[in-house]
Amino acid sequence: AMTADTREIEFCEVEAARHERYLRPDRNRQFRVVACGHPAEDDLPIFVDLDALGDMEAHALSNPRVELGGVVLGGQYEDEQGRSFVVIADALRAQHYESTPGSFKFTHETWAEFTRQRANLPAELQIVGWYHTHPNLGVFLSEMDRFICEHFFARPGDVALVIDPCQGERGFFHWTGEVPNRTRRTGGFYLFASRHRELELTCFAAYLEGKIMGANDPRSG
Repeated sequence: AMTADTREIEFCEVEAARHERYLRPDRNRQFRVVACGHPAEDDLPIFVDLDALGDMEAHALSNPRVELGGVVLGGQYEDEQGRSFVVIADALRAQHYESTPGSFKFTHETWAEFTRQRANLPAELQIVGWYHTHPNLGVFLSEMDRFICEHFFARPGDVALVIDPCQGERGFFHWTGEVPNRTRRTGGFYLFASRHRELELTCFAAYLEGKIMGANDPRSG
């Protein structure tokens, strides 16, 4: 479970959601897109850049004995039909964190470091959610995780990614604001990359699905 002192986490700037029109990656000929899991028709479509997910997976595998985490960057958009979707283009690993096998804590220094790192990134990359690991615990949101979502990532389109590096599982949750379940797990998500990296994209997705096993696991970085 993830814990946080609200006096510390409040230093994360709350940004206004910008749901501008944007071309979905699966309709952009510049990209190739593959589905991971089974995204449902009524799921919030979540498109994750191959390198961004690769970095989060490598982070998760770097220490499977304790919980790790960070924030995801990108944008919350609408397609030409006015349907919302999310693009995750990058991720920032939490620094100066406090963690145990069953908890992870953002600190004031964590958010200060995020602010410093974002100063060197394009302004359009907004914080659109967070990720953390559940080593050998499975994919779910604990009560404290839900508290974090409700109080700090509660805009329409905000997402949470949970990775279990030991069991090789991962899942996205998105904020709905509906009672009683304010967060909802999606059936899957979409991984995308340049059309020139189609083979790499397909192989990475196959590893995530457990269809390929071997020594050269791309998730290890």
